[in-house]
Amino acid sequence: TSGTFRTLFSIFKQEGWSGIYAGLRPTLLMSIPSTVLYFTAYDEISTRLRNNHTLNNHNIEQSTQHVHEIDDDARRQAYIPLVAGSTSRLLASLSTAPLELVRTRQASAIGNGERVVPGMMEEFRLLLRTNGFSSLFTGLAPTLWRDVPFSAIYWLFLEKFRNDLSDSKTLGTWGGGYYIDQGMAIPPSVEVMHSFVSGAGAGAIAAFGTTPFDVVKTRRQMSSQTEVLSTTGSGPCDHFGLKEYSGSHHNCQQRSMSVAAAAERSRFNNVGTFGHMREIFKDEGLSGLWRGNTTRMVKVAPACAVMISCYEFGKKVFGEIV
Repeated sequence: TSGTFRTLFSIFKQEGWSGIYAGLRPTLLMSIPSTVLYFTAYDEISTRLRNNHTLNNHNIEQSTQHVHEIDDDARRQAYIPLVAGSTSRLLASLSTAPLELVRTRQASAIGNGERVVPGMMEEFRLLLRTNGFSSLFTGLAPTLWRDVPFSAIYWLFLEKFRNDLSDSKTLGTWGGGYYIDQGMAIPPSVEVMHSFVSGAGAGAIAAFGTTPFDVVKTRRQMSSQTEVLSTTGSGPCDHFGLKEYSGSHHNCQQRSMSVAAAAERSRFNNVGTFGHMREIFKDEGLSGLWRGNTTRMVKVAPACAVMISCYEFGKKVFGEIV
């Protein structure tokens, strides 16, 4: 964590608040629809799978459209969160891949001291103009390799941890077993706490397990940025070819990229995701595949905890209203 905070301080010292929050706009535009689709799809898929499991367990006619109560065995089936989590994340990642690309490029450029295209739409236009429509999905394969297994692992451990906490009789009033033994419903505040703790633990495990895919995704997306920068030469800055940003009041010098550096980064685009991992392992060792893992876990674990607890709390509140 010390490295994480040193990095944050360094970025803030050089770039200010704009550097700390680089890529915030595409992050918000990506996160809101992606999260809505993600959680909605997970709930729908997991509910249908649990319903089908309950129907099969009790030999109920498959034509029955509604299951009044999902049995406990269906809630504990490991394959359900694995299938529902990976499928829902696949849908969400495909729908927001271009925004994820822009977010990564803007944040990484600030962190590396490189030029940042001024605005989201300008970034999209630059990508389309230099590399075509397919460039909007640069890094999609490693993104899917990162996000789909992440969600499968995350939901698997989330459901397991929540079930364990709901059954626990050793945590006193914080464990679900205390209320079950007294024939009482578990209070909403306790359930939200279970979701928060389970979300943090599951998020940390999933983040650690999928960091190598995140490293490959980031490097591949940044290699495309290197290619874009290298096509503009080493002369005076043309402000990314955007006329609206040209003028005497913009006094900057375009940073040139060496041909050797561009070739070094672009060579990773000629291999697949696992080939890229082999290259990193050969050049940097095992630590190279987990580079930035601490930072990622510090970010992901609390984010998962807050997101799932707020989601579950919102479901209970609006469920009672509706």
